[in-house]
Amino acid sequence: MKHIFYFLFFCIPFAVYPQGVTTSKNIKIDFTGFVRNDFIVDSRKNVCACDHLLEFYPYRPVYDDNGEDIYARANAHFLNTFSRFGTRFSGLEIGNAKISAYLEFDFTGFSSTNGVRLRHAYTSIAWPKTTLLFGRAWHPSFIEKVYPSVLNENTGLPFQVFNRSPQLRLTHHLSDNLDFIAGAVYQYNYVNDGPDGKTYRYQREAVVPNLHAQLQFYNKNWVVGAAIDWKSILPRTSTIGINGTFKTDEKLNTWAALAYLKYSKDMFELKAKTMWGQNVSESLLPGGYAVASRDEETGAETYTPLNHIYNWINFTYGKKWKVGLYAGYMKNLGTKDAPYYEGVFYGMATDIDRIYKVSPQLIYFFKNFMVGWEMSWTSAAYGDIDTGDYGKVKNTETVTNFRNLVSVAYNF
Repeated sequence: MKHIFYFLFFCIPFAVYPQGVTTSKNIKIDFTGFVRNDFIVDSRKNVCACDHLLEFYPYRPVYDDNGEDIYARANAHFLNTFSRFGTRFSGLEIGNAKISAYLEFDFTGFSSTNGVRLRHAYTSIAWPKTTLLFGRAWHPSFIEKVYPSVLNENTGLPFQVFNRSPQLRLTHHLSDNLDFIAGAVYQYNYVNDGPDGKTYRYQREAVVPNLHAQLQFYNKNWVVGAAIDWKSILPRTSTIGINGTFKTDEKLNTWAALAYLKYSKDMFELKAKTMWGQNVSESLLPGGYAVASRDEETGAETYTPLNHIYNWINFTYGKKWKVGLYAGYMKNLGTKDAPYYEGVFYGMATDIDRIYKVSPQLIYFFKNFMVGWEMSWTSAAYGDIDTGDYGKVKNTETVTNFRNLVSVAYNF
């Protein structure tokens, strides 16, 4: 961290202006970010990440010999690792194309330590009607114009895509109010599960990128859009059967489709999104796939994806004092084809039938200062995977976590 600031402030000659700094090569540098502290109290243990900042859903109950759930225990955290620092570089032009770059990091990189984590690192080339972005940024399915306004770092999980990956993204203005967006994405930190655990190898060895296409309409009050997404992974490169070891090229090809909207007027804002997805667990959403068939002689396998629906709605009202409500619902629809009778599943929360969340908030703003409270009620219905009925989850038991979050932040 010390070396980064030394480089920025001592190794680059610059002139200081109210809007940022300009180097001797006329490259403008703008700084952005915030210092933030969060105090969190949970009513039970949760599946989470980033030292409990990133909340997903409650753990499945585990009962002791007295019939008591060992995870039904309150816990509290006081964390500041959500603090963030970003730099935007601009001022370079080639013909009528403007070239800029953005670099951003926070301190949630390692468990129980203040490790620096890379969030964004991309360069964009903007022509009058077309912008080309390449580098690490939000997945095109995240929808940067329409995502939940929540205090929790999870940004609406497990109903909203959460994925930053290396990509090539093209945005073309078809008209003053309509954009076409296309992306080619490769996994890196946000990856699928499989026979070798979580790794980007499955997509890398499938060669082709995750492909995305989207149409987005917008005006003064509305943003409305729809998208489709296609992905291919190669779970195994070889198999082992009774007759030996064999090379395999069996891939799993999956789809996702989504629609979204935002309406804003004065101090009121309404946002909503729905997505149907197959094996989208790389975006930290419940999902995955199952082995559909297996040849015992060669070990060769075929695969079938789990189908899920993810929905959320969010509204906020106010400016200095802002109130809001976020609600989400997820449903496991089972596999596309009948799974293998031994029930080999890969993914995230494959034994959850549904999840729902209700989360009210109250936030106070004063210039660059923010203090807010948010309560999240998250319930997950765990059950048994029925391989005889397309991997659907049955005989469910619902478990609930209540999270209270108080956050204080200074934005710059």
